[in-house]
Amino acid sequence: MTKIYTNNIIMRKHLIALLLSATLLASCGGSKKGAVADNRYRRAPILEVTAEELSNDSALIDATAQMLVGKQEEAAEGYRALLKRSPGYAPAHYGLGRLYLASGWMDSALYHTRMACRQDGDNRWYRIQLARIYEQMRDGKNLTATWEELVKRYPDETEFYYNLSNAYLLNNNVPSSIEVLDRLEKRFGITETVSLQKQKLWNAIDKPDKARKELEKLAAAVPSEPRYSAILAESFMNEKNYSKALQYYNYILETNPEDENIHVALASCHLAMGNLGETYRHLRLGVWNPEVSCRDCMVFITEFMRNEPFFNAYGRKCFLLADSIAGRCTEHDGYEVMYGQMLAAQGRFAEAAEQFRAHLSVDKSQYSVWEALLICEGQAGQEEEMMAHALTASELFPLHLRPYLILAEGYMQRGECEKARFYIERCLMIAPNETTVKNLKQTIEQKCR
Repeated sequence: MTKIYTNNIIMRKHLIALLLSATLLASCGGSKKGAVADNRYRRAPILEVTAEELSNDSALIDATAQMLVGKQEEAAEGYRALLKRSPGYAPAHYGLGRLYLASGWMDSALYHTRMACRQDGDNRWYRIQLARIYEQMRDGKNLTATWEELVKRYPDETEFYYNLSNAYLLNNNVPSSIEVLDRLEKRFGITETVSLQKQKLWNAIDKPDKARKELEKLAAAVPSEPRYSAILAESFMNEKNYSKALQYYNYILETNPEDENIHVALASCHLAMGNLGETYRHLRLGVWNPEVSCRDCMVFITEFMRNEPFFNAYGRKCFLLADSIAGRCTEHDGYEVMYGQMLAAQGRFAEAAEQFRAHLSVDKSQYSVWEALLICEGQAGQEEEMMAHALTASELFPLHLRPYLILAEGYMQRGECEKARFYIERCLMIAPNETTVKNLKQTIEQKCR
């Protein structure tokens, strides 16, 4: 048979290179290593080709070009014609298998892709396509076997390990899935992605101790990242192993002293351990951090004061701490309501009302804030302000009782009987059986005879 050299070889290589570039751009699968050549349609390199081989390559280019431009039928006809002439031509089997896979004809896709693998067992793309077919067919046994073979042949391809681990998961084999990740970790070192995935898998099979060990290894491997130690500390807090949690919180403090949340976390841990002095010390350090918003500061102080022993021992200091925080706050961020509640708890009603008014000047949408304001203004003897705000609240929230009660009583005290009767009737519409309403109506009728 005639041998064809040099010019035809160079021209054929250029054509195939162009085809491979287009195919690589069109494909979504493959390795993450960009330096690895795409050889899905390429035969093993040879120094010379026959006329038959050159003809096959040319037909392959034509069929694949049809596939890339969306002409699936024309591409399939080209691949079939090529296989009729050369039944063992692996790239044509691969291309036809790819078309059948896209069309959902899984048996035909499997047949042709197996044929491609049989003819050229060293081509990774053939085996990757075979794995995709097994995955679609839910054939877990062959799926894992295929990815095992790919990992064995290409041990530096990290994506193959992930795919193998997922294959075992699809087969409900969690221990084998973890074992694959162990292999990946042994070869490439500890990484967040692998460690966190192993942690989730150990938890999924109810082995929290092993899950924690994964986090401990990760935290030790990346000491500059406090998040892993924080996860471990929270885990120990949930298990009420406070001494172990304290160990990790202190580790975060030592390695990341600028972490704005660490002192509040330490305060929570010390509170759970009954160390009230350390609780207040870390709470104070936490809320004085300029990175913590005024609102969060008030939330933290309020939450800690819910603990009765801590409130009894440090409540007064916490109120003073809240005063200091409020003194540095210059912009509204929602802290006024919580600070107002703390002021009201101390009987500082006029100051509390001022905080509620500040909040309502920005956000009028919460009735609870209006009611708190009305109560504080009443306690502070701010009658005029209370009447004005009760009128506004009754217009914004017409189904709530307190504003109408305040208005009915206030107008009665002023001697404006018609307005008093109007608002007491509103009260009766909302709460006809309420004793307070009935008594006030009776008082109004007596005074307005």
